[in-house]
Amino acid sequence: MSNPYFRFKQFTVFHDRCAMKVGTDGTLLGAWTDITDVQSILDIGTGTGLVALMLAQRSQAHIDAVEIDPEAGIQARENVAKSPWRDRIQVYQGSVQEYATTCSKRYDLIVSNPPFFDNASKASHKARTVARHSDSLRQLDLLQVAEQLLGENGRLAVIYPTESAQIFQEKAQAFGFFAPGNSRLNQL
Repeated sequence: MSNPYFRFKQFTVFHDRCAMKVGTDGTLLGAWTDITDVQSILDIGTGTGLVALMLAQRSQAHIDAVEIDPEAGIQARENVAKSPWRDRIQVYQGSVQEYATTCSKRYDLIVSNPPFFDNASKASHKARTVARHSDSLRQLDLLQVAEQLLGENGRLAVIYPTESAQIFQEKAQAFGFFAPGNSRLNQL
C-alpha cells in the first residue's frame, strides 16, 4: 500500500481521500508555472491542493482553489490548514462554472491540471471519472472561465498530454490566448 501522503520540504499533502493522488503533472505545473508579477491566482480543480500550495510557497499571491469533488475539497482544506500559507489560500467546493457565476475577482494567473480524457472508458469510481474525464470540465469551459476571470494582463497555465494540448492550443487562440513567448497562454 502506498503512503497516504506526499512530503515536500515545507509541507505535506495528504491524498488518501482524493481520486487523483499527487503525481508528476501537478508537481511540474506547480514548479514550472511563471509567477512573475502575480498577486492573485485561481487553481481550477485543485484536488489535494498541491498546485495551490506549491504556488503559495513560491510567491506572495493570494490563491483561490476550486474543487468539484467534496472529499477532495475537504482534504485540500485540511492540507492548506496544516501549511504555512493557510492565510493566503481559500478552497471553494463546487464546479468552476458555478464559481465563475458568483466571482467578481479578476486573477493574474489561472492554473489547471484539467481532466483530459474524451470518449474513453470510465473508471468504476465516480470521483476518479470526474477527475480524469472532461465531461464536467471541457476545454471550452476552461477557456470561457479563463476569459471571464483573468485580469487584463492575466495568464493561463495548463498541463495536457500532447494530443489534447494541440487541440487546446487551437481553441485557446480563438479566445485570444497565445502559446509561450506570446504572453497569455503558458502551456506545459
